[in-house]
Amino acid sequence: MEPTDQIMFHAPLVPPHGWNAPGETVTLYEGTLTGFRQGARQGKIELTFGAKPSLEWSVEPHADDYWELGNDGAVIATVDRTPPVDFIANARRNNAGWINGTSDGDQSTRLQRLVTQWLNLPLSAANAILGEETAHGVHRRRGRWSIEIEGWTVTIDQRPDLSAVLRTATEQISSVLTHVMELKRTGGEDFSVTQGRELLECLRVSLSFGFGRKVAPALPTGYDANGRAIWEQWFSPLVDRAQTIGSGWLYNGSPDDCTELVSCAVRAFADTSRRGTTRFQMLMATEAVATGLVEQRILTAAPALESLAWTKLVLGNLMPRGDFKKCPAEDKLRYLLKSAGIPTSVEATDLPVLAKYAADHRIDGPTAVTRIRNRLVHPEVLTDDLYARAGLSVEVWRLSLHYVTLAVLHSIGYRGSYQMQLKLGGWAGETHPVPWIDPTTAPAGPIPLPPVRGRARGRTRSR
Repeated sequence: MEPTDQIMFHAPLVPPHGWNAPGETVTLYEGTLTGFRQGARQGKIELTFGAKPSLEWSVEPHADDYWELGNDGAVIATVDRTPPVDFIANARRNNAGWINGTSDGDQSTRLQRLVTQWLNLPLSAANAILGEETAHGVHRRRGRWSIEIEGWTVTIDQRPDLSAVLRTATEQISSVLTHVMELKRTGGEDFSVTQGRELLECLRVSLSFGFGRKVAPALPTGYDANGRAIWEQWFSPLVDRAQTIGSGWLYNGSPDDCTELVSCAVRAFADTSRRGTTRFQMLMATEAVATGLVEQRILTAAPALESLAWTKLVLGNLMPRGDFKKCPAEDKLRYLLKSAGIPTSVEATDLPVLAKYAADHRIDGPTAVTRIRNRLVHPEVLTDDLYARAGLSVEVWRLSLHYVTLAVLHSIGYRGSYQMQLKLGGWAGETHPVPWIDPTTAPAGPIPLPPVRGRARGRTRSR
């Protein structure tokens, strides 16, 4: 065994705004604010952490505040510093309110490093050791995940008390800063603010997709070669509340699967022919996990599946646009699944109600999902009642989520493992290889294209 004092370790990244306790406000600025009718005012800007984080401003009360903000609702104010930071001060009360975000400044500004903190990120995977000096020597812990991809080095460090703060934030239904991340070019070159923000957005979307809920970077700060902060952006992050246990497909303790996801996502987002498409599909898949009523989740998964089929068949030059429009949704979905080795049968062990429905109507999973989804929106008769079968809509949602998750992963070339959202229960970390790399399910050869049907039900025509 390697001696303890010879274990390679790294100094932890320094979070630009420190670590807060769950629900604790972070003060970003305290001093002079200009732009108000009465002139300069003493005030502050803070990021508050309730169930939904919010960027807030406040100034010392003034006798004319009602007439200043009560009628107009907002003023353009400026943080009195160099460079100045402008923001729209929306009023919640006479001398305080909220800010959607501050001005970004010059998007061409060149940075050496971009450092940001993360909200409610459950990532505990680590592929490197952190070491911190204490009164008793160097304290080492597994707390860093790092990757080099497409000329970028991405490093994410956990805060030392990650498990405890996530548990407390979950109990309080609040948010908390959990990680600090550094982005830099692997070769040491500088990069623009625009390039850094594009990578930041890719990581926000892909990690939210992996964990099945919205996680978000917060308070990004850019540094020059001398270590000076030369760019900073404040905004209210769009994030779901902290949870210790989630419904995502990505196991938060697997550094290899996290590396595979981010590697595939960065390549997909860098592909200008598909960047917006991949982003849309991942966002819809994330929203389908736990947003709104179960019926909303079913309907949210639908456009993502349609987009995936369109991308593969039409943009992949496998089917003319006109034929795609004439091809039933269930056939396109079936092709999408079979080309990825995703089983189309409905297993009674996982989905007993839906399996009984499918058997009664002699249909498979893609047909059941699309027909029931359509009946939610376009019932065949006014008395059409899908709720007569208790649990049917929940199982349709689970199968839809299973389909859209794996279809997105297949579209970006992911070849790692996943936690099966289809099943209830199970152990954390119980993962399976994706079907297209599993020898028992991977397609043995090309899958026949779906038939193009005529107007009469079941009639097809050759191409």
